[in-house]
Amino acid sequence: MGTVLVTGVGGASGIGAVRSLHDRTDHTVVGVDMEDHAAGFYLADAGRVVPAATDDGWAEAIRSTVEDHDVDVVIPTVDEELAKLATLRAAMPREVPVIAPRVDVVDQMLDKYTATRQLARAGHAVPETWLATEREDIPKSSFPLLVKPRRGRGSRGIKRVTDRAELTVHLGKTEYDARALLLQEFIEGTEYTTSVVVTAADRLLAVVPKEAIEKQGSTVIGRTRDAPAVASSCRRIHETLAPGGPINVQQIVDDNGVPHTIEINPRFSSTSCLSAAAGVDEFDLLIHDALGNSVQAPETYETDLFMRRYEDHVFVSGAEFEERANVPAGRTAPK
Repeated sequence: MGTVLVTGVGGASGIGAVRSLHDRTDHTVVGVDMEDHAAGFYLADAGRVVPAATDDGWAEAIRSTVEDHDVDVVIPTVDEELAKLATLRAAMPREVPVIAPRVDVVDQMLDKYTATRQLARAGHAVPETWLATEREDIPKSSFPLLVKPRRGRGSRGIKRVTDRAELTVHLGKTEYDARALLLQEFIEGTEYTTSVVVTAADRLLAVVPKEAIEKQGSTVIGRTRDAPAVASSCRRIHETLAPGGPINVQQIVDDNGVPHTIEINPRFSSTSCLSAAAGVDEFDLLIHDALGNSVQAPETYETDLFMRRYEDHVFVSGAEFEERANVPAGRTAPK
């Protein structure tokens, strides 16, 4: 077993990873987050506060944590961190693997406009997509549209507009520059969030389609599904991208059963813990792969397994509260 560093342990993806690793494996888990008292600190074996990924000192803080805790593998769960993946890998003090796709794939997928264009050129079904700067060229028949940031996560900044007038009003109010927004055809259907489990050598281990029944930024109610069209589409996306790491494919399946890819997250998703509970422990599989161990592709997974994400609480002593959060000297932990 190894020591695994999980980032973003104050968010849904990080907490899900920590809990899954704690409950299902013998790995030692070190959690890091930019918030002093992220919930994941109290679920992990150790925790440390680090700067935001946008801070110049972030990579050095991760490197220091890796050294201090003798970390074997790093799992990033935050998009802003993935944007600095090359810097992070260069900062590692030794050959410590970071479980994420290739840097070029990460860069392409974090820009939703670039990702959609790339998938469309490869023949994948995607919603018709424009930049907000191209709004005058959009035919009236294309409405309603979704307005969304080219870069972003957790459904932040997304707005549905029904006509050109509503679009104009929204663009006049939004904090985003038009060059940073895309306009995407709104497709009615069932939303899927699918784990595509891929090793560093680009071996496809599993595809686990999950219906996103309810979302509040991340999926709060989901269930594993036997969805051959979704699985086939995601296998073809793997062939197109050859990501060399885990990806999460988000799709809308229309009334004709066609999956339309709306975005791809180049990381583990907040529903990866559901995959693990259903029999495809993508965390453990890719940790062992990163450590150079042989891994077997799971033969199947449990379908119709539901996940309900809910608010929870952790209760700890004052000493543990300060210790786990690594409260800086001179700062008093909240009472």
